[in-house]
Amino acid sequence: MTKLYTISAFTENSPGVLQRITITFTKRKLNIESLTVSETEKEGISRFTIVIKADEKLISTVVKQLRRIIEIRDVFASENEDLIFKEISLIRVFSNVTADREKIESLAHRYGGKIEYATKEYLIIEITGTEDSIRSLYQLLEPYGIAEFARSGRIALRKDVILPEKLGNSGSN
Repeated sequence: MTKLYTISAFTENSPGVLQRITITFTKRKLNIESLTVSETEKEGISRFTIVIKADEKLISTVVKQLRRIIEIRDVFASENEDLIFKEISLIRVFSNVTADREKIESLAHRYGGKIEYATKEYLIIEITGTEDSIRSLYQLLEPYGIAEFARSGRIALRKDVILPEKLGNSGSN
């Protein structure tokens, strides 16, 4: 059965790693739903957080293939229920009517968002949450006229502790 998986890959921070990782997905005709790359607590190590839709067998194959990439120190796949995950979004909504602005601000606060910036013509709302909560707020704001929307990729940590064994072997430590 096809479902969302989050792949966490810990890599050496070197040129070309992203290309080698994405080729693994391209060869299997897998679309990357979300991709975030950031530094980790270990100097010289990056964390790739990749969200894809696939079945369990294909995920297992992809993880095995990723482990063959020289710069990858550790990699594992997780299902949503095993993770704490969030995204961040910025939404620009045009509004110069006081009553509408109050409704927009109320909706933002109901979803844990905040007004990050405001002018007489528009508001910029910041919301951090799941894809579903961001989508819900977006849909509620649509009638007011969304002018711009930007959303980050997923960031995630497993609920249980998995300490990548190979990260401590970095030559940069």
